[in-house]
Parts: sequence; C-alpha cells; structure tokens
Amino acid sequence: MSKSDYKHSTSKTNSDIKDLWQTPVEVYEFLNARFSFVCDVAASDHNHLHLNYLTESYNSLINGWSHLKGGYVFCNPPYSKILPWVKKAKEASDQGVGTVMLLPVDTSVEWFKTLKNTASEICFITGGRISFVRSDTKKKVNGNNKGSLYAVFNPRSFGECKVSCVDRDEIFSTYEKIKDSIPDKTLNAVWPKEVNSIFNLIESAKSLPAVLQLKVKQSINKMIIDRFPHDQMVIATQNLVDRMEAKA
Repeated sequence: MSKSDYKHSTSKTNSDIKDLWQTPVEVYEFLNARFSFVCDVAASDHNHLHLNYLTESYNSLINGWSHLKGGYVFCNPPYSKILPWVKKAKEASDQGVGTVMLLPVDTSVEWFKTLKNTASEICFITGGRISFVRSDTKKKVNGNNKGSLYAVFNPRSFGECKVSCVDRDEIFSTYEKIKDSIPDKTLNAVWPKEVNSIFNLIESAKSLPAVLQLKVKQSINKMIIDRFPHDQMVIATQNLVDRMEAKA
C-alpha cells in the first residue's frame, strides 16, 4: 500500500465504480446546514448532491474551483488519490473559496499529514462507520473498512488546525430534525456569487417562472466554468432570457 494515498486494497467493489460512491444525503445535509454549499466539485451526473456540480469532464484537479467565489464547496473526492485534492482545496482557500472534504480516516499516510498542516478544522466521525451509496443502484452498502472525517478549509481562518469529533448518531438525528425544512433544491439552489451577479443584471430574468430561472442560472454557471468573458456571459444570458420570454 502506498504511504502517499489511500488505496482500495481490501475493497471488493467493482473497479468501475470505486471512485463513484455517493455521499449519504444525511451526511451531506448535516454539513450543508452549516456551510450552505455553492457547488459539489467532485461529482458525476449520477452522484451529485448539489444542482451546481463539476464532473470528471471539467477536471477539478487541473482547473480548480477558485472561480466559485462567495461560499463553500463540498468535495467527496476519489479515494484512490486524495493528496492532489487536499492540495487543490488549500489552493482554493488561499484564493478565498472554502472547501469541506469528506475523507477516510488514515492518519499514517502523506495526505493526512498535508491535511493536518493546511486545513483549518478536522472533525472525526465517531460511533460507527458511514455506509456510502452505490452510484449505480442508489443503495447504501455496509462494510466500509475505514472510519470517516470531514475537513474544513476556511479561507478566513488562521493558526493551528482545530481537531474535534462528532458522533455518527448525531449526524443522522440532526438530519431527521431538519429534513422537512430542507428547501427544494430545484427552486432554492445556492449559487456562486458571480452567477447571481450576472443573473441580477438581466432585469427581465426575475419575472420568469422559477423553473426557467433555474435553467438561466445553470446556463450562467456553465459559462463561468468554461471561463467565458464576463461581457459575453451577459449578452448570452440576455439572449437566453429573451428566447424564454418569447416562448412564454
């Protein structure tokens, strides 16, 4: 086993989905209630938990997520190679973007040493292991061979990394308390500041039905990810809104 990263040395999972596990919604919403995520930066079309998500085709390890200004992103990275994701989270933090990472517990490896030296907070999930969700069947699978932790990269935090614990039962009981008040993500997504900034420039966009406003913001976000110039994004968004109004 490499000492620089966590490997699936004892995993019996099919190799094509080893890195495509979905975070249990209870864990995600427990964290989202605190951090109000603006993006899921290590996701796929099948396992994302936020309407705003980056897939393998975007390649977060090359392009990063520092452009997602104004909030925290969620990151449950491929566990086959964690160290580059930790370094990318630190890079984003240095540029003002917070990251919360869900990771396995292994204090003996290189990525954990880097995590301890760069994150602002590490919280170990105690009292049991997390059962992740298979991306192909959407079913939780028991038998996780390691515990879990979440790490916070707070761009406004300085000093030593804070270490704490949270009981797994507390996570799940919190979810039960808040689940009925969780907004419909299709209507109440939290978007990066730049998405809302461009959307608000198009006055007529605000009068569109909620479902069309969502499509407009998704379009803006895609242009931001593709690094369109600001003026082009404004023009393209205005044209999109005009077409939607014409069809209404």
